[in-house]
Amino acid sequence: MELRKTARKPARCYLRLACAISIGLLMSNCTMVGPKAISTGRLAYNEAIAETNNQQMLMVLVHDRYEAQGSMLAVASVTANVSIRSSAGIEAGFGGDSSFEGNLVPFSGGFIYEENPTISYTPVAGESYLRQLTRPIPLQMLAQLTRAMTDSASVFIAMISSVNGIYNPDFMCCDEGDDPRFDRFVTIMSELTRAHRLHWVEDSNHKGQFSIVIDQSKSGHATMVSELLQLLGLSSQEYREPRIVIPVRMSLNGAQEGVIGVTTRSIFDMVEVLAARVQVPQRDTDNGVVADYPPPGRLGRGLSIHYSDEEPQHAYVKVNHRGGWFYIDERDVPTKRYFRLLGSMWSVAIASSAAEGPAAPILTVPVSN
Repeated sequence: MELRKTARKPARCYLRLACAISIGLLMSNCTMVGPKAISTGRLAYNEAIAETNNQQMLMVLVHDRYEAQGSMLAVASVTANVSIRSSAGIEAGFGGDSSFEGNLVPFSGGFIYEENPTISYTPVAGESYLRQLTRPIPLQMLAQLTRAMTDSASVFIAMISSVNGIYNPDFMCCDEGDDPRFDRFVTIMSELTRAHRLHWVEDSNHKGQFSIVIDQSKSGHATMVSELLQLLGLSSQEYREPRIVIPVRMSLNGAQEGVIGVTTRSIFDMVEVLAARVQVPQRDTDNGVVADYPPPGRLGRGLSIHYSDEEPQHAYVKVNHRGGWFYIDERDVPTKRYFRLLGSMWSVAIASSAAEGPAAPILTVPVSN
């Protein structure tokens, strides 16, 4: 009788202790699940979305090179359902201590963390999306990007197709070479921008209309401004003040109006320029399954998307297609910079078309771990 009393007492103690620990574990993990879910999930989801955005954009470029229809899916939402399950157990012995001492674990507990995301995709298509892709890039975007990018020269070369009759063509037709005046225009504009002497200002009374304000108070800057005005066919007599304001308009040639007349590329134009620089295996060229492009202009000549039969080791972004790998080399800074610029504008076009048009069908995919 006395033995039963001594055996039951530890069993009750272990049971109470196990329950207390189990409840403590569950409560502590409930309070930590939010921060834990963010720390383990946010970066992983963000990296996965960024990487797959780059991959599908590259795949569209490759499809374009092969005259194939490309498509894109935008991630509409990611919903992560988190659950925690806890368990607890005890092991108790009855009888003399010598029969079970050292063989039993007094109590045990644990929990299982599960995350089951639901991802919604929206097909990127429709009239609104096509309009966003094919319309000329607005001056507002040109102004914003030249202010934001460290290398404003790359923005001018990528986005401007002509300025006051000085052309920067996508592709070189006939035997004409590059117009050196455009190179000089880009150099002066980027140097003044880098020196914080040139700023884009929007007209407060007319949305979408811009001017450039140039501080030419220093002699070196005044010399560059004088050369810029001469290149653009503008009268230097009208711009003698230390700070001058020159209107910028969307026009083939603004010299007769006393403004800087700019024409810009569309996002679709920029896609075509990069698609033309996709290298393809000789067998596909011989079989006639790839598009034929004219020689590239100054913009395209510095860009390259490579092809390899083997998976590349130094890829910024890569996709597997037609038995090989198409990729941008991570050491190719000009192509990476252009690809990033194109991706930024492409994402704006996708967002703008979604805001303008009716809601597209959404594909929702539950993912279980």
